[in-house]
Amino acid sequence: MARPELSVCMIVKNEAENLPGALDGMKAFADEIIIVDTGSTDATKEIAEKYTSNVHYFEWIDDFAAARNYAMSKATGRYHLWLDADDRITAENGRHINALKSHFDGRKAFYFVLENRQNDAPPSSCLQLRCTPLIPEVRFESPIHEQIFPSAINAGLQLVKTDIVVCHHGYMTQEARIAKAKRNLAMLERELQRNGARGGIYFFLALTHAPMGDREKAVQCMEAALELFENENINHHLIPEGYSFIAKVLFELGDYEKSIRNLEKLRSMACGSPIHNFNGAILYQRMGKHQEAIEAFREVYGKEFSPGLFPTQPMPNDSEILLHMAYSTYCINDRPGALKLISASASDKPHTGRSWEWLGTKAFAFENMALAQLAFETAIRFGEIEPETWDRLSKIYKLRGFLEKSEECRKKAGL
Repeated sequence: MARPELSVCMIVKNEAENLPGALDGMKAFADEIIIVDTGSTDATKEIAEKYTSNVHYFEWIDDFAAARNYAMSKATGRYHLWLDADDRITAENGRHINALKSHFDGRKAFYFVLENRQNDAPPSSCLQLRCTPLIPEVRFESPIHEQIFPSAINAGLQLVKTDIVVCHHGYMTQEARIAKAKRNLAMLERELQRNGARGGIYFFLALTHAPMGDREKAVQCMEAALELFENENINHHLIPEGYSFIAKVLFELGDYEKSIRNLEKLRSMACGSPIHNFNGAILYQRMGKHQEAIEAFREVYGKEFSPGLFPTQPMPNDSEILLHMAYSTYCINDRPGALKLISASASDKPHTGRSWEWLGTKAFAFENMALAQLAFETAIRFGEIEPETWDRLSKIYKLRGFLEKSEECRKKAGL
């Protein structure tokens, strides 16, 4: 029997609800499916057996890399693709995977684009090395936040970027993310005790402490990670992410001076990265450093964004970048400059009204009520505005004591 071209490997636990959707989508491109169960108490195993005879059990030892490597050990294909039960691949991307098989020469490994989708937060995307030759030298490392690319690099493989998309639907609520953070914290602390200080462990400890509310500890861990990264041969791509993270957390703690120092370090090494410059510009705005924000936005405008190795939210289009710049330009009292930017952001008169409405919404969110009122009133002169905007304008008028105007706006908002 000919060797399968592509083995799809999964580790699962209590995924009876998710598993059919994942496995149905694999039929078009998986030449072999390997499912490793790590201790399910629901119908996961029975569902898996309907799709493949390659269902195995692995006793959970708090080690994702060990479980994934066990799954790889059961595969017989020329190449290996790892997926999770809450991953989804569309029919179109399945066709792209089949086309990719013509490039399976044993010397290349392939990045896919991972799109993280959540109910209560904007989507984010990043590159993940998902498809590798099935050779002994290439295996996952690290018990948590497991990675396969270090071994792929050490094996001398050529890492190739593709535009194949994997949609990930895990941890769809804040409650689920907190539960995951608590699990990860315990695993990371055990890993720290077992194998000592490494940059990657401290990096992920920082990302775990922050959503749990321990911001000071998060900053300490990230600072430790950055110090270790400087002396390590991997994960240097995470250094800008570390400075961006520290700047954001210090801003949340109200330490603007240290936040700005980290932003300056970030800008010195961002190498024109649009996402780092954009995130830095937003922080500058929130701290009232509008000239610095404008300079950072200029580094973003006209630049094409593509996902990197760390999850990031989509970049705004150039029209929105101009409006972000217009906000800061107004804040430094350059009204003519702001008007030019607003005009440049819009292609026609209705779009000009929407640009003013967008600007007002941003000003309202930043509690710049004077500019928000000006922008909303200007938007009205160009045409109709959204009910949510009437509601915001109502709140502004109420704050200023214009109660009749406030009530009129509430009626137009449908309240």
